[in-house]
Amino acid sequence: MSADALARDRRIGRHRGLDGWIRNNLGLWKGNASLLEATGAPNADDVPLVIIEAVRRRLQGDVSKVH
Repeated sequence: MSADALARDRRIGRHRGLDGWIRNNLGLWKGNASLLEATGAPNADDVPLVIIEAVRRRLQGDVSKVH
């Protein structure tokens, strides 16, 4: 695993509660296909990671697309 991937996994690990909240409250288990498509994530489990990473990048001033 690369250093970047390891750092990303550690950041995401700190947000497990947020990860679950996004999945549960944004309807990912109920088939929110438009959100799945908008994030470009391959499955509902990856959507929170894409969202969290996009927010992190935005807060750091990087407005480029995540996916």
